[in-house]
Amino acid sequence: MLEIRKGRIQDTEPFVDLMALVRQSMEHKEWLYLDPPEEVRRRMNDGTMSLWVAMDGKRMAGAFDILRPSLAPFNYGYTIGLSNEDLQKVVHMDTVVVHPYYRGLGLQKRLMQTAETELSKTGQHILMCTVHPENRYSLNNVLSQGYTICTTVDMYGSIRHVLRKDIG
Repeated sequence: MLEIRKGRIQDTEPFVDLMALVRQSMEHKEWLYLDPPEEVRRRMNDGTMSLWVAMDGKRMAGAFDILRPSLAPFNYGYTIGLSNEDLQKVVHMDTVVVHPYYRGLGLQKRLMQTAETELSKTGQHILMCTVHPENRYSLNNVLSQGYTICTTVDMYGSIRHVLRKDIG
């Protein structure tokens, strides 16, 4: 049975390894942009990144991270013209990876919903994410959770829909 829980610092390396495994196994690698491992480690250590993990015993079946970009230039809110006040409410619903063995169990949605439930308890947030337009599984997944496409832009060396959902 899979347990979904908040990630810990010691989950950082298994998360980095799972991201690499998932991307390596993908036919369309441009669909998944990965931050460099050293950036993931830094953000986990400084608290700008939070992680949720799906564990099968000691094996990481899936993981999902969020980022709190504040006014950093990479904040997706800039692409849709948010005010400085709203930019500070943006949370990037960032990277979801599921081990190939565990696909088809709804882990992407379950991980995102677990994070969203926790975020909704902490105040008003503007949840934003990006999805490659041809990645129909991920796109349908986030659309089914109430996200709307705001714009489509060149990002991460490819094209991405920028999506938004307000909570809190």
